[in-house]
Amino acid sequence: EYTQMSGRAGRRGLDDTGVVIIACNDDIPDQATLSKMMLGVPTKLESQFRLTYNMILNLLRVEALKVEEMIKRSFSENLAQKALPEHQIKFQESSKVLQSLQKLNCAICGPDIHHYYDTSARIVLLNHELRERIVKSPVGNKALSQGRIVVVNSSFYRNTVGVILRSGGSSSRTLAPARASSAAAVKKEADDDRIYSILLLVEKRQPGAKIAENTDMAPLPVTSVSLPPPNKIDHEIITLPYTDIAVITRMQIKIDAEAILDTRDSGEITKTTQQLQRLGQEMQDEGKIPENDWSKMRELDFQERYREKETLLGQLGSFQCVRCPDLDEHYGLVHNERLLQQQVADLAHTISDQNLELLPDYHQRIEVLKRLRFIDENTAVQIKGRVACEINTADELVLTELILENFLADYEPAEIVALLSCFVFQEKSTSEPVLTPKLEKGVHIIKDIAMRVAETQYECGLDVRREDALAGLKFGLVEVVYEWARGLPFKHITDLTDVLEGSIVRCIVRLDETCREVRGAARTIGDASLYRKMEEASESIKRDIVFAASLYF
Repeated sequence: EYTQMSGRAGRRGLDDTGVVIIACNDDIPDQATLSKMMLGVPTKLESQFRLTYNMILNLLRVEALKVEEMIKRSFSENLAQKALPEHQIKFQESSKVLQSLQKLNCAICGPDIHHYYDTSARIVLLNHELRERIVKSPVGNKALSQGRIVVVNSSFYRNTVGVILRSGGSSSRTLAPARASSAAAVKKEADDDRIYSILLLVEKRQPGAKIAENTDMAPLPVTSVSLPPPNKIDHEIITLPYTDIAVITRMQIKIDAEAILDTRDSGEITKTTQQLQRLGQEMQDEGKIPENDWSKMRELDFQERYREKETLLGQLGSFQCVRCPDLDEHYGLVHNERLLQQQVADLAHTISDQNLELLPDYHQRIEVLKRLRFIDENTAVQIKGRVACEINTADELVLTELILENFLADYEPAEIVALLSCFVFQEKSTSEPVLTPKLEKGVHIIKDIAMRVAETQYECGLDVRREDALAGLKFGLVEVVYEWARGLPFKHITDLTDVLEGSIVRCIVRLDETCREVRGAARTIGDASLYRKMEEASESIKRDIVFAASLYF
């Protein structure tokens, strides 16, 4: 504790460091221990800030501070708020660049190129989703086997014809003369069964020359293949993830993969390359890529998406912009504009309140409060909400429901305070309390209300379940508190449970605070009877050793 205190001696926010002096009474710690203590990885500070219903309701009652402002000031948002000025500058700069972008001025492309772009982007997205399902299915695994002709589209290779040599293997393994395609794409995506060794048909280049990587590809469907000139044909053997395979064709050839991969048999490589060239030329001449038949993929969702993709592909030729001789250049302009628009939108979201980490939790809790009628549709606090604002030491939702359902009216002060102990007692007890039938009925009612509230929270998206709600209610001291409120001496009530004396004292002291809060709630709703009962309940437990100022005087 001294170390912790000294570490905080620096005035937080004013001093760079706090000084800690550790006195070594015995042996001086060894160098490794001292080094780890001073230079080792520090314990990560994690914010313990949590939104509570009581906090939300109190903030809704006042206009001086919004919940969003409270979240911003929490430690959990510290880093994000520090970076806010930088994000605001980037947002302003990106907005200026977007406004100064060259506008597309083409009579042919103008009417529908944006629609063409959206359609193309949708096809690319559908293709990605379909491919994900294919690689996870037995039909897909069978198709993605040795000898299958595929078309690769990545940041290094565009519409390149290839043949699968082997499926599986480590993504970190590089096969000469190339390297793994799209290093960023291979990364951890690589389950062994999703990485493929592929021989690609590429254009011959100078020794040592590197392929330029295009990480900013415009979304274009792969409808044709790209072949190198006949006199410049070469091959590369690479490993790549399934995400780089754009089209799985229905064509398959016989190859000796072991001879190609393990012994680098030049004859087998030449034969395979020639077959690839011939099939690639056929696809280029026909102007289309014969995709594999996926009719054996029985999932309805897959077939619907596949049909949508085929329909959209069929519509591409009907766009006016495809007749523009400068389509590629104009498409690039549209792509750059869309990228900037997305960047500006992302930055706008980052600097807005909608980016707060706890905001979804806040909206879910607001929905809970609306459903339970603690607030109305305009988030104005209702009578239930005003009652809940009084509750700090117990579950404000459950206890408010108990108060407003007039549950406590049927019980005497000693019984009320005994039942309320379930909200403040936090420890486990192995001894089962012996309760009167009236107290047992009260326990069941509290459990029912707690489960009902938990169900509402779960339906609104919060990770709260019935079992969690019941686990938070501890009825182990109901009998003890009941007997204490009726006047039984402390030495006798300790015989009723296996809970330690200190825990009993702490529970009863906290109960007095809960009684004051329920009394305040009774004043809020104008329930004079409950107010008097809670006064009596508080007086009945405030006696003897439990509320003694000191054990020594």
